[in-house]
Amino acid sequence: MKKKHAVLSMDIEDWYHLDYFAGKELDKSRSMLDGLTKYIELLNRNNIKTTFFTLSELADSAKEQILYANQSGHEIACHGKSHLRPLQMDLRTFAKEISEAKETLSELIGKEVIGYRAPCYSIDRKRFDLVIKAGFKYDSSMITFNEHPLYGKLDLSDFEQQVKGIYHKNGFYEFELSTKMFMGRNMPVSGGGYIRILPWLFMKPMISRYLKNAEVYVLYIHPFELSDAKMPNVNDTSLLTNIRARKGLYKMEAKLNMLIGMLKANNFEIKTFSQLINDI
Repeated sequence: MKKKHAVLSMDIEDWYHLDYFAGKELDKSRSMLDGLTKYIELLNRNNIKTTFFTLSELADSAKEQILYANQSGHEIACHGKSHLRPLQMDLRTFAKEISEAKETLSELIGKEVIGYRAPCYSIDRKRFDLVIKAGFKYDSSMITFNEHPLYGKLDLSDFEQQVKGIYHKNGFYEFELSTKMFMGRNMPVSGGGYIRILPWLFMKPMISRYLKNAEVYVLYIHPFELSDAKMPNVNDTSLLTNIRARKGLYKMEAKLNMLIGMLKANNFEIKTFSQLINDI
């Protein structure tokens, strides 16, 4: 039987980094990063190691939590500096930001940070090539879901796909976020708002069907989705925004525990992206 791998990654950002709230007046003094500590402890109880894609502007305010994750054997990777979407930046600005963010995080943990994920999966091939040029060894910014207005489109036609969802060229790896065909369209089964917002009675069979035949599963989640704090009110937001940002927050921990059970039942080995590279 072929090995089956899963990575339960987290993007270390706070609630106010959500693109839903861009341009709004926000009380940034109130944090939901307690969800990061809660997630680390959940993983440690299950003896699971994972990758944390981290905003470098949180290197000071979340320093203890980032170092706790690193000391617990988890991998620290880069999520950029400020959560500004890469496709909103010109190429020179983007290259400068990811290089500075990589350096800041590497200095914090005392070793080189080698992984990158674009905020909101907002990336194209020109910016992807700059990620490689900056010295990263892998990326996880690709998701095949054209219906989302913020996601970029990444052409990797010159990369080799050794395993579905893993692309490779000249020592650099791309790890695609997991999707499953549903009614003729790709549907994300990879976490974040999809698992949180959509009913578990719908997502559980979708994920189960995906895991049955997949060799790789990649999850992403955010600290605010596990926080015990209440998300602050934001003025002048639409009903849809409020639903996207808040729905299902108090059910996410239970869903995560069920998902971990599903992965183990399907013989997935759960690890960091760096460990996955070593295995393949």
